Amino acid sequence: MNRWIISLLYFVTCFVQAELATYSASYEQLPLERWFDGTVEAVKQSTVSAETKGRVAQIFFDIGDTVPAGSVILTLVSNEQREALNQAEAKLSEAQANFEAQSKEYERMETLYNKNIVSKSDWDKVTARFNVMKAQVISAEAALKTAKEQLSYTEIRAPYGGVVSVRHVELGEAVFPGKPLMSGFNPNLMRVHVDLPQKVADSVRKLKKARVISEEGVEIIPSKIVLYPVADPATSTVRARLELPESVTSLYPGEFVKVPFTIGDVKRLLIPISCVVYRSEISGVYVVKDKIPSLRQVRLGQHFGNKIEVAAGLQEGELVALDPIAAGINLHHAQSRTSHE
Repeated sequence: MNRWIISLLYFVTCFVQAELATYSASYEQLPLERWFDGTVEAVKQSTVSAETKGRVAQIFFDIGDTVPAGSVILTLVSNEQREALNQAEAKLSEAQANFEAQSKEYERMETLYNKNIVSKSDWDKVTARFNVMKAQVISAEAALKTAKEQLSYTEIRAPYGGVVSVRHVELGEAVFPGKPLMSGFNPNLMRVHVDLPQKVADSVRKLKKARVISEEGVEIIPSKIVLYPVADPATSTVRARLELPESVTSLYPGEFVKVPFTIGDVKRLLIPISCVVYRSEISGVYVVKDKIPSLRQVRLGQHFGNKIEVAAGLQEGELVALDPIAAGINLHHAQSRTSHE
């Protein structure tokens, strides 16, 4: 019976060995990257300030709210501005009435002057009064336009669509020209800025290749990379600005991200990730030689798609098992067969 079991194990071992798929470790030319921390910022971000004095009457949006472009975000008490508008309208009506009356006098005197019925001095006086009345109408129209603008300033509107990030005032608070009211940003247009050492900046300026990796591990390819033409004299660093595609909506201003910049290329020994096995904190692969697998500890590097770099423990051309489970069974059977022999 024992011989029968040994024969069966030997047969299974040979069968597994024949079916064991392997991968030949090989070097590949891959980008050489340097990783830096970057900060996300909105391309469109601004603070709306008061352009007239008054008190906050109504607040229509708060922090985190989405605001359509041109929407009224808050209003100020407009009694003073409305009274100024009424006075400007009254002055314009008065000036127009005086001008209309003076226009008729001007036309009558012009006819008489052309017939040499009135003197030149009388004609000059009428002309002067006509010009004064005309100037008063122009001045009243300008004053009315200013009053309308001042009244419109009591309705604060969003310059573009976006999200409210900060509210600087409370209901009933007195404001004055220049007082910040609300801050916001457009979440559909983001960019990342990174401060690079000068040596790295020179390589990045030539290659202009980078990736943006979010906190969740999502990789984003920038649509454009811009390097500032001057270095910061205090830190001797060059700022790089990475424009992100409009489809990116998962990042917010102030968020930190990782940014690997390509500064050249390098050969790396790669194997499929599926070949790697983990035993506690140790990583290893099954190296297959003469159809017999053996577990070997390796030191791993970076991930590249579905492959991973082997930094130490493996040589180019060595065969590793693509299926570690099958390789483990194969090794167990081989050890069992050896012990029985």
